[in-house]
Amino acid sequence: MDLIETIKQMGVVGAGGAGFPTHVKLGNQVEIVIANGTECEPLLFNDKYILNEHGNDVIQGLKVVLQATGAKKGIIALKKKQVQIVERVKSIITNHENISLALLDDFYPAGDEQILVYMVSGRVIAQGQLPTTVGCLVSNVETLRNIYFATLGKPVTRRTLTCIGEVREPSVVIARVGMPIGDVISECGGVLVEDLAVIVGGPMMGYIEKDLNSPITKTMTGLIVLPQDHFLVRRKTMPMSWVVKQSKAACCQCTYCTELCPRYLLGHELYPHKIMRNINFGLDVPPEVIENAFLCSECGLCEVFACPMDLSPRMVNHAIKTSLTEANYRPQLTIKNRQSRVNDLINRKIPISRIKERLHISLYDRKEIKSVVETNPKRVEILLKQHIGDTSIPVVREGDLVEEGILIGEIPSGSLGARIHASISGRVTLVNNERVIIKG
Repeated sequence: MDLIETIKQMGVVGAGGAGFPTHVKLGNQVEIVIANGTECEPLLFNDKYILNEHGNDVIQGLKVVLQATGAKKGIIALKKKQVQIVERVKSIITNHENISLALLDDFYPAGDEQILVYMVSGRVIAQGQLPTTVGCLVSNVETLRNIYFATLGKPVTRRTLTCIGEVREPSVVIARVGMPIGDVISECGGVLVEDLAVIVGGPMMGYIEKDLNSPITKTMTGLIVLPQDHFLVRRKTMPMSWVVKQSKAACCQCTYCTELCPRYLLGHELYPHKIMRNINFGLDVPPEVIENAFLCSECGLCEVFACPMDLSPRMVNHAIKTSLTEANYRPQLTIKNRQSRVNDLINRKIPISRIKERLHISLYDRKEIKSVVETNPKRVEILLKQHIGDTSIPVVREGDLVEEGILIGEIPSGSLGARIHASISGRVTLVNNERVIIKG
């Protein structure tokens, strides 16, 4: 079995949050593979833990990707402030001539793959295009570790994530895929507040999850427990109708949202202030200005840092993308291979420390989380769609006895998707088109 088929069989997907099936990504031939270990979202420590404790696994996975893609060079992107991790990785790659380090400043969003490719290689990805169009491939460090595990015959059944905030023991957790997020929080000593909200992912790009029974997936990077009345919770639960009313009342067209937009600074034709102008005042703008909301990465810099009126161009862009997608509309202007011209202000970076202050989360910052929690749940609810592409097809039935690692969800024939595996041993108690429940 070749490398790409092995990775497909083991159900590896992008662990950075997107969940793109890795076997498809590795079908490209590139010149440079970038291991993304920057972890630029505040309060997350997964990648730091993996690099510090299991850096050799990451390097082995990187070597597999170099072989699969024909790349001649592997570059591990890290924050230079992580001195201990930098030294650890340096010691591991000493004998690997084709693998080097790229050390970045502590800014946001350094982990965005389009920004990362430019910072590491100097190559500019045209708007609407992927890193492969400039001979690069970006892979998160946990994805690389899972790729290495795949070559050892180990499917993806666990997820490394950070559980932090209003919990007694902020920890890096090795969670079984499918266990309830509430159980993960309990494993970290429980909560310190009665009325809580949980942000799944990072504080900038994560979302509010109200149901503590929701299952862990392959792409969850963090669980941030906050009080219900926290600034960040209020912002993330703001109704779109209120966002529009606020914008109409307060947008002064200062253009700061555009001037700090990472995509605009890369030369992409994304102008958040013009989109806000059209939404707020109904003024005529070229249709591509609105369509190019699809270029927005939703990093959140516009709402958290740029706008002096505390508005949210990000939410407006998200609403436009959702509306057009539901209408089956795909704007062609965003996928043309236009040559992008980098703005001279690209080197103006927003420090993570300033982001933490704006989000009111400095209280929860931990420079080092020593606690690492291994989980062993008695019940898991494994979703059959944890990735970009089509929902997997269940291949087990109610009543079946399964072992950890056995296949329970197969990729539909001829479709983009990823395989799903049992994360614990036990009996299958429910199977439908969306999930498989296993009790140990």
